[in-house]
Amino acid sequence: MERNAVQSDGVESVIEALRYENEKLKKTNQVLIERVEQGWANYGDAYRSFQNAALLADKVKDRTIKLRRTLYKLEEANQSLSETRLESAHSQQRLLDTIESISDAIVLFDKNRKLVLANSHFYEFWRNTEAKIEVGVTSFKELTPMALEYGIYDPEGKPFEKLVQRSDVFRDSVIRLADGRWLQVSERPTADDGLVVVYSDITQVKESEFARQEKVLAEQNRILQSLIANLPLGVVLVNGERRVEAWNDRFANLVNLEPAKVNRGADFDALFYDSPLRSFSYSPDSSIHRGQRALFEAEQLLDDGRVIAIKSHLIPGGGNVNTYQDVTEQRRTAEALKNAYKHMEQRVHERTVELSALNHQLRIEIEERAVVEQSLLEAKGEAEEANVSKTKFMTAASHDLLQPLNAARLFATALLDYDLPEGVIKLVKSLSYSLSDVESLLGTLVDISKLEAGIVEPILDYFPVNELMRNLANEFQKQAEREGLEFSFVPCNIPVYSDSQLLARILRNFLSNAIRYTHSGRILLGCRRRADYLEIQVWDTGVGVPSDQLQEIFLEFKRVNAKKQREDKGLGLGLAIVDKLSTVLNHEIKLQSVLGKGSVFSVCVPYAGEAEYTFIEEETRIEPQQDPLSGKRVLVVDNDWSICEGMTHVLANWGCDVVTAQTLDDLRRKPELLNPPPDVLVLDYHLDDDATGLEAEVIVREKLAKSVPTVLITANYSNELRQQVKELGFHLLNKPIKPLKLKSVLVYLLS
Repeated sequence: MERNAVQSDGVESVIEALRYENEKLKKTNQVLIERVEQGWANYGDAYRSFQNAALLADKVKDRTIKLRRTLYKLEEANQSLSETRLESAHSQQRLLDTIESISDAIVLFDKNRKLVLANSHFYEFWRNTEAKIEVGVTSFKELTPMALEYGIYDPEGKPFEKLVQRSDVFRDSVIRLADGRWLQVSERPTADDGLVVVYSDITQVKESEFARQEKVLAEQNRILQSLIANLPLGVVLVNGERRVEAWNDRFANLVNLEPAKVNRGADFDALFYDSPLRSFSYSPDSSIHRGQRALFEAEQLLDDGRVIAIKSHLIPGGGNVNTYQDVTEQRRTAEALKNAYKHMEQRVHERTVELSALNHQLRIEIEERAVVEQSLLEAKGEAEEANVSKTKFMTAASHDLLQPLNAARLFATALLDYDLPEGVIKLVKSLSYSLSDVESLLGTLVDISKLEAGIVEPILDYFPVNELMRNLANEFQKQAEREGLEFSFVPCNIPVYSDSQLLARILRNFLSNAIRYTHSGRILLGCRRRADYLEIQVWDTGVGVPSDQLQEIFLEFKRVNAKKQREDKGLGLGLAIVDKLSTVLNHEIKLQSVLGKGSVFSVCVPYAGEAEYTFIEEETRIEPQQDPLSGKRVLVVDNDWSICEGMTHVLANWGCDVVTAQTLDDLRRKPELLNPPPDVLVLDYHLDDDATGLEAEVIVREKLAKSVPTVLITANYSNELRQQVKELGFHLLNKPIKPLKLKSVLVYLLS
C-alpha cells in the first residue's frame, strides 16, 4: 500500500509539471503573436517578420505535438494507477479474507511496529474491554501494558512474567489468559521488515499435558507406595510441615502404633506420644529440626529387649525419609562375636606358637628343596647340552658316514651299466640294495634326531603341487616296477601353501611304505579337493593295518606284524618322521586301511589364495627323441676323490663328458676344466678348508661371465642353507644321492 501511495504521488507531480509547461507555452505563443502583429505595424520589413512568424509557428507546432504526447502518456499513467489501486484493494481484501478464515488470531505490523491489519479473532480478545485498537496508531509495544491493564493476561502465570521482562517481543512463547485459556504466541518477520504475530489456542493441549502429568505423578506415587510397602524396613515419609505423606505397616508395628492412627496428613511428632520411642522422639534441637543436611542416626533399646535402629535422610524441597529397623539379632550376634573374638585371641596365640615351630620346619624343607631344584636345573642344563651335542654329533657323523656310502652307491650304480655276468649283476644289485638300506637307516636316524631337537623349521611358500608330485612319480615308478608293482600318477594343477621339501619327505615315506608293504597289485599317487584343503593321497593294495594299530604305527620303532612281513632292514621310524613333520607343518595326516586289502595314507595341505599365487599351467613336456644327457659336459667339484671317481663312472655311463675338481684352486689354476664351458655343475657343499660349493659356483660364473645350471649336493639339512640355495635358483640334493633322482634333475636342467 505504501508503494501504491508513492506511485500516485509521482504521477500527480508529473501532471502538475505538464500543466505548468502547457500554460507557459500558451503565454509564449500569445506574446509571439502580439509581437508579430506589432512588428508588421511599426516596421516596413514585412518579409522578415513573416519569416520569423513562420519559424515561431513551427516551434509552437513542435511544442504542441510534444505536449499532446505527454498528455497521452499522462492518461495512460492515470489508467495504470487506477488499475493498480483496484488490484491493491482486491489484494488487501483477499488478505483480509485469508486471515479471517484462519482460526488463530493474526496481527500484522509494519516496519515501525504499527498495527496494519488484524482478523476478528484478535479483536475478540478486546471485545468486552474499553481498549482502543486502531490501525496505524496502536503499536506492538502497547499491547502488553493494555493486556495487563484490561485483565486479558493472567498476571500470576510464569510465562506472563517472561513477557513483561522482555517488554518488547517474544518468539514462540506460551501465555495464560485470565479466563484460563492458554495461547501460543509465534512471531515471524515479513519481507518489508514488518512483523506477523499469531496467537494459537492450545488450551486442550495444555489440559491434556496436565492430565498426563497428573497421571504420571499418580503412577509414581502408586509405585512409591508399593515400594515402601514391600521394604523390610519400617519407612515413613514426612513433608516439610511435619505431616505424614507415606508409610508402611512395618513402621507401625516397630513403633507399637495402631495402623488406624497412622494416616496421610497426620502430625508425625504426635504419633509418638503413646509410643515406647517417644523419649527418643525428635527434639527441637535435633539435626532434623535445625534443617541441617547431616544424616540423623541413632539406636534405642526398648523395655522388651528389642533394639531399634533409626535413620533419617533429608529430601529436596523439605521433609525427610525415616527408616526403622529391628537390629536385635544383629546386636546379639555382634555381642556373641565379641565374646568369641576374646576366646579366639587365646586360640590364635596358641596356634601362633604351633605355626612358628611349623614355619621353622618348613624353612628347612624349602632350603632343602631349593638345593634339589638347583641340582635339577643343572641336570636339565647338562641334558640340554647333551642333546645339542648329540645333534651336532649326528650331523657330523652323518656327513662323514654318508661320504663313503655315497661313493659306494655311485660305484655300484656304475657297475650296473656294464655288461657283466648274471651272477655278478645279482651281487651288484644286492650290494646296491644293502647300501640303500644303510643310507635310509642313517638318514632316518638323522631326521629323528633333528626333529626331536627342534631345529627343523618350515619355509612356507606357494607352489604348484603338480611339479612336486611328478618328480616323486618319476622317482618311485622304477622302484615299483622293480618290485613287480603297477604305479599310477594322477596330475593335479592346484597351487598349495607349504614347505615343498618337507612335504616331499612326507610323501616319500608314504610311497616307500607302500612299496615295502605291497606284495602285488598297484600303487596310486593322486589328490582330492576338499573344502578348505587339498588332500594328497597314496593308495596301495598291500597288507593293510589292523584297526587297533592305526595310531600305534606312527610311534617310533613300531611296525605292523613285523615278523609276518617280508624281510627288510627298516627301524619303523618312517611314519614317526611323518608324524613329527606334520606337526612342524601343521598338516593333518589321515589313514584309512582294511586289513589284507590295502591302505590310504593322506596329508592335508592348505590351498594357495588367488591373490597370493597365480598358477600358470605348465606346458606339456615333450619327451626328447634322444637322451638329453648324451654329449653334455658336466663339471663335478667334490673334495672326496672316491666321490669324484664314482660320479665320473655314473655320468659317463649316461653319455656325459665329465671333468672333476677337488679344490677351489683347481678351478682357478686349471683352465681346461672350463674349456669348453660345462653345461651343468654338480657341486658338493662342504669342501676343504671351510670352503663351500657356492664359492665354487661364483668362480665358474666369473670366469665364464655367465651362470651355469647348478646342482648342490650336501648332508646339511638346515633350513638356512635350503632357503639360500632356493633364492640363488639352484637345485639341492641331500646325501645320500639316489642316482635316478640325480639323473631326473640333470635331465630337467638340460632338456
